[in-house]
Amino acid sequence: MPTFRVTFPWRPRRAASALTCLVAVSCVAEPPRRLDAPKATFSAPPSLPDKNTPAASAKTSAVVLVVLDGVRWQEIFQGVDPVLAKAAGLRPEEVVDARHLMPVLHDRLEAHGVAVGAPGYGPEMRATGPNYVSLPGYNEILGGRTATRCADNECPQAREPTVADELARLDLERPHDAAVISSWESIERAASSGGPNVVISAGRHHGRNLDGMRSNETDRALLEQGERAESAPGEADFRPDRFTGEIALRYLERESPRFLFLGLGEPDEYAHQGNYRGYLASLRAADDTLGRLAATLGEMGERGRRTSVFVTTDHGRSSAFRDHGGHAPESGRVWLVASGGGIPETGSVRSYEPHRLADIAPTMRALIGLAPDDGEAAGKAIAGLLP
Repeated sequence: MPTFRVTFPWRPRRAASALTCLVAVSCVAEPPRRLDAPKATFSAPPSLPDKNTPAASAKTSAVVLVVLDGVRWQEIFQGVDPVLAKAAGLRPEEVVDARHLMPVLHDRLEAHGVAVGAPGYGPEMRATGPNYVSLPGYNEILGGRTATRCADNECPQAREPTVADELARLDLERPHDAAVISSWESIERAASSGGPNVVISAGRHHGRNLDGMRSNETDRALLEQGERAESAPGEADFRPDRFTGEIALRYLERESPRFLFLGLGEPDEYAHQGNYRGYLASLRAADDTLGRLAATLGEMGERGRRTSVFVTTDHGRSSAFRDHGGHAPESGRVWLVASGGGIPETGSVRSYEPHRLADIAPTMRALIGLAPDDGEAAGKAIAGLLP
């Protein structure tokens, strides 16, 4: 794993020396360890305005949502699975704890953000299901509602406005203020209910409202590189994560959108192949992308400081690792790490009630200061993520 330097918009108090060690080849892996429970207190959620206009006092003015497809809670909170590692032929020194596996994510978790769904911290966080596959999960994340009309990966385009649609309409003078950029082409159907204001680049060739990107020489070159790439480790129109990440980071740097969705799909692809080594490599690559995301926000001044970053997954995995779905209820367990903007710095928080993927969009709305969704199927904001 190469050494790299990351500049955080929220400079950690105690992570600098640890991060240097974690990314160096010469580091000695520590054994997996359990995260200590923080002494956190929760206040009531802030009152919200009646209209869909941002509250002037909101500490969060923009959101970046990163979804790592099909990533288990075990690797996020416990690190490399020794049983799966042995079956994959990993050396003993490669069986590392969660901090060594994803150091950037865990700097956010311990020093500058909140984690929901950690073992030992109350009820699980789950996808609503009952069929724990990708497109229902993305519909739930982006729509903020139970995906009642989507039970598999063949469901049609979202019918109700998504959080991307809502945030794109806040400033109609900024036509590129919400973007969804993903490796998996089918996310196009979950990203938007069809409004003209959301920029979508999904897979190698899918998307809409891309004229602005194609008119820029650098952006056009990145899109074309992704189009020419082979789909491996995915299939069909899948775009490898390294191209998706480059496109998304460039978009963030150039457009400073109010909402950016980044969907990285390689963890799920490798897992379906039973390739645990590839799955772990994809997590490390995703962590590198998070580091570059943090560095980009750090160069954006006040806008970067007022941006909240959410990192989550659309579903977990079965106990056999390779698959997921309704036949394996354990694959409904998910997790969330969030930081920046108005999100408090409390580390893993104890939940006193179950949370679900549908709670993510309402939390974003509350942070920015938008009115809540009062629909029957709507989720509700997670109190531990609110200031």
